[in-house]
Formats: sequence, C-alpha cells, structure tokens
Amino acid sequence: MSVSDQTIERLPSSLVSLGRSLRLGYRASPGLIVVAFVTTVVSAVPDALLAWGIASLADSVLSGQGTEILTASLLLALLATATWLLNILSERANRRFADRAAVVVEAHIAELQASVATIEHHELPDHLDRISVLRDHAPALSDLYQKLFGVLGTILRLLITVSLLVFVHPLLVVLGFFVVPSVLVSNWRAGKEKEAEEDGAQHDRLARHLFLTATSAEAGKEVRVAQVGPVLRERRRQAWVRRYKPLARARWISAVYQSAALTLSAGAFMAALWYVATRDDAQAAQVLMVLAAGSRLSTYVGQTIGEMHFFRTIWLDCSRRLAWLEDYVQARKRTSDQPVPTELRRGIRLDGVSFAYPGTERLVLEDIELTLPAGAVVAVVGENGAGKSTLVKLLCGFYAPTAGRILADDTDLSRTDADRWRQRVTSAFQDFFPFEYPLRRSVGLGDLPRENDEAAVTSAVDRAGADVVVAALPHGLDTQLGVDWPGGVGLSHGQWQRVALARGFMREKPLLMVLDEPTSALDAETEHALFGRYAEIARDGGSKGTGRITLLVSHRFSTVRTADLIVVLDGARLVETGTHEQLMALGGQYAELYGLQAAAYQDGSAPSGSRGH
Repeated sequence: MSVSDQTIERLPSSLVSLGRSLRLGYRASPGLIVVAFVTTVVSAVPDALLAWGIASLADSVLSGQGTEILTASLLLALLATATWLLNILSERANRRFADRAAVVVEAHIAELQASVATIEHHELPDHLDRISVLRDHAPALSDLYQKLFGVLGTILRLLITVSLLVFVHPLLVVLGFFVVPSVLVSNWRAGKEKEAEEDGAQHDRLARHLFLTATSAEAGKEVRVAQVGPVLRERRRQAWVRRYKPLARARWISAVYQSAALTLSAGAFMAALWYVATRDDAQAAQVLMVLAAGSRLSTYVGQTIGEMHFFRTIWLDCSRRLAWLEDYVQARKRTSDQPVPTELRRGIRLDGVSFAYPGTERLVLEDIELTLPAGAVVAVVGENGAGKSTLVKLLCGFYAPTAGRILADDTDLSRTDADRWRQRVTSAFQDFFPFEYPLRRSVGLGDLPRENDEAAVTSAVDRAGADVVVAALPHGLDTQLGVDWPGGVGLSHGQWQRVALARGFMREKPLLMVLDEPTSALDAETEHALFGRYAEIARDGGSKGTGRITLLVSHRFSTVRTADLIVVLDGARLVETGTHEQLMALGGQYAELYGLQAAAYQDGSAPSGSRGH
C-alpha cells in the first residue's frame, strides 16, 4: 500500500506505551531507575504517617504523661526525618536518572526518524503534526519516570491516609469515595485538553513556521524588502488564536468540573470532621487525627490530580507518540532478501516506473522504461517540473515507485536493504545542507569511515574543484564554517555548493553517483568546465571494475553534451534518449530546446543562471 493511500495510525494504548518507555528507561540505567522508584514510593510511608504522629503527640500532651510525650515526640521527629531524607535521596536519584534517560530517549527518537527507509512520510501533514508534538515534548519524556513514581507514591499516601481515618471510625472510609470524582474528572479533563491540542497541532506548526520566517537570517532580506513583517506577525497571531481558542475553551470547561468535584470532596471532609467532633464519645486525639489526616488527604488529592493531569497530557501522551513512532518504523521495514550488488555489469533499469507523491493522485513520472548502462555518464534534462529530481529520489531510494520496479542488474532494489544500497550511492544535490563544521569534517562526512583521512578529503576537494574555496579560507581545511560559531567564516552559495560537491566525491567506488544540479549557483561557463571534469572522472571510475553510473541532472542542455546517454523528460514521461549527436539529428524536443538556449546565449538575452554554450 502506498503512502498516499495510508491514513495516520491510532496511537498505541497507554499501558503498552508505558511498558515500552519503562523498558527504555531501564536500559538507560538499571540501577538508578530502581533506586529512584524505591526511594520515591517508600518516602510516601513516613510522609503519610505524619498525621498519626501529630495526633499521637497531641494525645500525649493532653494526658500529661512525660514518657508518652517523649515517645510521641521522638516518633514524630523520626517520621519527619525519614520523610526529609527519603525525599532528598529520591530527588537526587530521579535527577541523575533523568539526565541519563534524556540522552537515551533523544538518541532513540533520532535513530527511529533516521531508520525509515524512505522519506515519503514527510509528505503526510498528519504525520508531521504528530512528530512536531513529539519533538516539542521529547525532553519531557526523561521526566516521565519521576512523574510515574510520584503518582504511585501519592496513591500510596492516599491509601495510608484513608486507613488512618478508618482507624478513627469505619464510616470515614466514605471520604475515600468522595475523592474518586476528582480523580475521574482529572483523567477526563486531561483527555479533552489533549484532543484540543491534537486538533490544533497544524495551526501550532504554522505559527512556528511564521515565527521562524519573520526572525531568521535566511528570510531577512526578502521580509524587509517586501515589507511583509506585519503580515507575518498578523498571520502568526491568527494561527495562535486558532490554536489556543479551542484549547482554552476545553481548559475552562474542565476547570469548572474540577472545581465542582473538589468542592464535593471538601464538603465531605467538613462533614466528617463535624461528625467525629460531635459524637458523645469524641476524643481530642481522634478529632486531631481527622483534622490532620483529612487536610493531608486534600493535599494528596490535589497532588494526585496535578500529577495525573500532567502525566496524562504530557508524559503519557509523549510515551504513546514514541510507541507509535516505533510501530511506524517497524511496519515500514521492508523485506531485504536480496544483497546489494558489489558491481554493475549491465546497469540500472527502470521497468515501467510510475510515481505520485504521497497524498496526491497526479503522476510525476509515468511508465518510465529506461536503462542506465554500467560505467556510463548519463545526463537527465528537461524543463522545470519534468520529473528530473523525482527520478533522482527514486534511484537513491528516498521514495518507492508507485508502480513498476528499479533493478540494479537483476536485483530488485525494493527487496534490498535501503541503507546498504545508499552505502553504494553518492550524491550532490542542488538543495544541499550546509554542515557548519570545520571544512575538513564538512567534506569528510561524505564517507564516515574515511572522515579523518587527509588524503581522501584533499582528493575529494580537488576533484570537486573546491580547492579554490580552501585556498580562500584563513585556515584552509581547518577553517570553521558558519558565522554563528567562534572564528567561523561565512561562505557564498556557490562556495557551499562546491563543498557539497566535494562531500559527494568522498565515497570510494560507488555504484551510482548523482549530481542533481549541484552547480546551479555557478555561471554556465564554469558549470560546463566542471561537468567536463566530472565526466572524465566518472569514466575513469566506471572503468575500474565497479561499473559506476554517473547521473548528471541539469536544465542547461549545453553542459551535458559530452554525456554517453542523454535522457529527456517532459510532462512526467520519457520522450527521448540518445547521445547529443543522435538527439540533434532527431530534431525533436532536445534539439529544439538546445537551439533556444544556444540562441539566447549568443544574443545575450538569457540570464547567467540559464545560458548555455
């Protein structure tokens, strides 16, 4: 089933999600999680028994017995000291554990995100909304364990406190039942608020996007020239209103119900106190016990409500989202019963390949039948929107074809491990990412096993024509890139492109090298010279036994004339293939567009970004 046919899955159940989170926390630090659990829960015992200690001391004072007063005083001091000491141990154990858990949880989320074979899910708004909430609340997951242990400890306090009240009079057990509405309302309240937050996730994402647009350096020039700052602020305000208005309404409604439930439990407590105090056999110690235990019961109910509310709306919800992401990744693990070829003998074949982006019905590529010969330099040309970059994404395994197959020799790539295939692919994209590291590392990332190999980095820089960039930097390969870092140097877009190209040349013996308009920021003459160099390097690499295919994508027809095979795409279809000479002799679309670009270059009417030779 294609991603476009899928709907977002329901979140896993709370118990299942919580169990997985506990196992993840246990792996983070088995010893600390046990210590944190024991100290947090055990600290509830002396804390709850303080009411009994206070009543015992008051009773002994009224009796006037010195020994009883001393014993009761020591008991109360012991309970208070134990509570204080256990709380300190619990807090420190939970903090240390949370620090370790934060590293493990965030690494786990990052690993899950990176382990999805394709990037199709990035086209699903519901998926992006859910991931956005998980990303925002991910740091809170490390506190999940402390909050869970705290809820268990508070429940134990409630049970002990109710037991003390029952010891005074069995009918006081009714107070426990009056606590139930508050807890139930709290649970219901958390669910309603979470529904409102879920419904507003898209507006939240829009508001954040507008904020980043209005404040980022990248958009700063256009925002100021177009004077759209006030418009962005107003649209952000409207997005926040649409985000928070339903949430505020849900919070007000739940607050009303919560207040009613708390009023009911407070009234029950006052009635119980009046009942015990007005009995014929009433004792001062019993009244003090009800007063102390009842007041603490109210405190514990408030703590339980607060803990359960945040536990349900933040921590448990994050746990469920994390479990959903785990299930999502697991469900999309594809069968890899065929190994990735170590070399190409015949090439890569597209067998009836069609593709539509997730959530759409329009085919971006339709019924493509194409063979990329082993060892060849293949150029893909076509006007904007013809499907050139989409073809590249399919070949790199970023998307699976909607229909048809892609085969490396006789191996169906859909039946191979996606990561292992991408280990045999290297690339340089027009929409590259600027890794703001020292230049040496920014290039070396292209082949992690050789990241620190001086010769490999230097060779990649030279082959990409990025040696001119290195020469212009104050510390050469050791120059920190990016003006946001101490001593960092800013690069132009063209310089960044050359760095990205060098990164693409790092990997040894790839089966497929993709150059997707990697020199679009350069002038046509420079691009033509660089592509000529790349073609020579590619043919040399293809003759070394791997059968490497080099795929050049460009909207400049003249720069790809030296390719062994030129592929012309138009309107999602493959319309022409052949060498430059063959296509010119054919007199079809390639020849027409080539002639138009050449004429524009000769009369100077073409912009530098699109002129050809």
